[in-house]
Amino acid sequence: MTIRVGLIGLNYGERVHLPAYKRNLKYEVQAVCALDPDRAEAFAAQHGIARWYTDPRQLIASDLDLISIATPPGTHALLAALAFNAGKHALIEVGVLPSAADTRALIGLAKEKKRLGVPAYVMRYSPILRHIPELLSQNVTGQPRLLRFEFLNHLEGTSEDTDWMWDEKNGGGILNNYIAHALDIARWWFGPILEVDSTLHALGHPEGADDTGVIIAHFESGVLATFTYCAVAAYPHTGFELHGSLASLLIEGFGDEMVMVRRGRTSAEGVFPPMTYLEETRGQKGLIGAFSVFLDRLATTLTAGKLPPDLPTLVDALEIARVMDAIKLAAREKRRVKISEIK
Repeated sequence: MTIRVGLIGLNYGERVHLPAYKRNLKYEVQAVCALDPDRAEAFAAQHGIARWYTDPRQLIASDLDLISIATPPGTHALLAALAFNAGKHALIEVGVLPSAADTRALIGLAKEKKRLGVPAYVMRYSPILRHIPELLSQNVTGQPRLLRFEFLNHLEGTSEDTDWMWDEKNGGGILNNYIAHALDIARWWFGPILEVDSTLHALGHPEGADDTGVIIAHFESGVLATFTYCAVAAYPHTGFELHGSLASLLIEGFGDEMVMVRRGRTSAEGVFPPMTYLEETRGQKGLIGAFSVFLDRLATTLTAGKLPPDLPTLVDALEIARVMDAIKLAAREKRRVKISEIK
C-alpha cells in the first residue's frame, strides 16, 4: 500500500518533508498547496507532483491518506481539524499547536473521527539522542543530576522564510519552534516535568514573539534542567550537556556528535550509537535523517495498524503544550508554575 500524501507549506516542506518522503517508497506526494499559485504550480512541475492547490481545503478534500502540515504554527489547529473531519491522518510540524486547550480539542476530534495525528518531534530519532535512554538504563552516567540545553544563533532578518516566527500568534517564537524539540527530548529521557521557572524576552523585536529566554525545569525524577536560548546572538551554538554522578555526556547540536567525561578524568572519550540506528537514517545526518526514521515509524502505523512505542502522538504534544503554557505563565507572573496548574 502506497500512502498518498498532500503537502501544505512549501518552504520548510521543500527542505525537510519532501526529501524524506521521496526517499521512502511507502509514500507518494501526490498534491501540494501554497497560497501563491505561481509558486505552487512551479513546485509541482519541478518535483513531478500531479496536483497543486492554493486553497488547503481543496487539497484536504481530495483523494489522499495523509496531510503533511509544514505551515507556520498558527495554522496547525485548523488544518489538522479539517484533515480529521475529511477522514485524513495528519502529520503536524513543530511548533505543533498554540496551547494545551487547542491540543485537547484536537485529540478529541481525532478520537471521534478515528484518525491519527502525529507531531513531528523527530529529533528523538537522531541516533545519538536515541541512544541516551539506553546509556541511562545501563547506569553509564550514574544518577542524572543536571541537563543543560543551549541554542544560540542569529535568525532575525536572515530570511523571509522565517519572518513568520516573530509573529506571536502565527509563529510563537523560538520557544514554540526550537525549544519544543528539546523539551520533548528531555521528557523522553527523564519523564514528567513537575514545575518550571522562566524569563522570556523579545530583544530583537520588542513587539514580537520571544527570541531569548532562560527556562528551569524541575522533573519528577529529580533531574534539574536548564534551557537557554538567544536567536539574536552573534555566536552560533547548539548542544546538550547531561551531567550525572559518574560521568557527563557532551552533545553537539541535536545529536551531531557526543563525548563522555568520566568522574575523576579530564580527557573525553567518544561515544557512538548502535550501527542499526545509523543505518535507519539512510545515511542522512541531523534533521533529515531523523525525519526518515520518523516516517518509517508512521508508515508502520498507517499500513499495519501497529503503533510503535517511540512514535510521538498528540498526547505527547499535549504534555509539551502544557509545559510551554506553564513556561509562558511563569514568565508573565514572575513565579514558579506547577504543570498541574495547566489543564
